[in-house]
Amino acid sequence: MQKEILSFEISNQEFGIDVEYVEMVIEKEDITPVPNAREFIEGIVNLRGRIVPVFDLTKILDLEIDEDFEFDSIIIMKHNKEELGILVNKVNNVISFDDEKLDILPSKSGKFIGKVNGVLKISNRLIVYLNLENLFESIEV
Repeated sequence: MQKEILSFEISNQEFGIDVEYVEMVIEKEDITPVPNAREFIEGIVNLRGRIVPVFDLTKILDLEIDEDFEFDSIIIMKHNKEELGILVNKVNNVISFDDEKLDILPSKSGKFIGKVNGVLKISNRLIVYLNLENLFESIEV
């Protein structure tokens, strides 16, 4: 079965999410911190009058990043009629692929268990294909 994902990077690691969830990509703007929010919630943005929470995947997926690391963009998504954003370094492109091109992640990849559908190999790129349903469920969105 043919699938389409939007690929993006966080700290030199490439990820992909189903395009059906993606509403838009915006430049990172002022994010208003939310007092007493969970550590992976970076804050909220005002998107044309709508308040959208912004999540930091580095904290959800336990990714190591440099201290001076900065995000450039926010991918705005819709999940169960709720809008939310995720911080990313760089948005790459939309990729179409067949299911059989997807490799299962090794069982030793503990921090990704249940949060990814697998790894996609395209040319010299390895793209971690995120399972957004499970990812959001794990953080109770």
